Amino acid sequence: MFSTLRKFCCCKREPKTPLGFCDGPSTWKVCLACCDCSHEDRYGQSYDPENKFHEAVCMGKIRVVLHFLSKKNFNVNDQDKGKRTALHFASFYGHLHLVQFLLYNDCMVNVLDDQKATPLMKAVQSWETKIVSVLLDNGADPNCKDSNGETALHQAVYVNSPDIAASLLEYGAEIEETTKDGFTPLLLALREKRLHVAEYLIKYGANIHVRDDYQRTTLMYAVKCDSEAIVEQLLKKGVDHTLKDAFGWSALQYAVAGKRKV
Repeated sequence: MFSTLRKFCCCKREPKTPLGFCDGPSTWKVCLACCDCSHEDRYGQSYDPENKFHEAVCMGKIRVVLHFLSKKNFNVNDQDKGKRTALHFASFYGHLHLVQFLLYNDCMVNVLDDQKATPLMKAVQSWETKIVSVLLDNGADPNCKDSNGETALHQAVYVNSPDIAASLLEYGAEIEETTKDGFTPLLLALREKRLHVAEYLIKYGANIHVRDDYQRTTLMYAVKCDSEAIVEQLLKKGVDHTLKDAFGWSALQYAVAGKRKV
């Protein structure tokens, strides 16, 4: 029944706007309609350990961790098949005391797993603000890129955290760094409808004139989100509302065709 319903919801329809850019609802809604099928919870995947040492780390059992290390069965920098270390797991599962212990014992802070993710990125993905700060204080590089070309700042966008973004920027995160598909943190925030962090990045001084590969502007994305506040900010800061994308569409045309209140 549900597979049939999914097929019905996801059936191809003639787009109202180029590539369906401004079709459908203006905000995220929990419903059976699959208008946003491509946007899954990217951090909903399991992050399970493969050995007893890393399992103890994930559970925050520091005495068990100390036991394994004292017996020299494991080293703080040991990697599993996914190239994940104890610091990856401690950061992801929010065990600040273990993060501090591992750092004190000379673990590698910028080590990459098989997806090129650093412990800092794993802390960002789990909204672990304190651990993010501790890692940055201990030399974590905010500009490392994962296999998608994303930095920790891009990943702060996905969790919609201005506080984490602020910490990363304070420690030198590049605000205009682009992903493999050419998205800066601001453009990504607007594409993903992460409006809190988008507003913060605009106030911080992110380039508001950036465009995507289809020459869509930040204003067009703000229109798609139907965010009156961001549209107003962008217009006041001088974004040209007459600009057209690769399909010859302006922000106003998208607003009208997409029935956006802005």
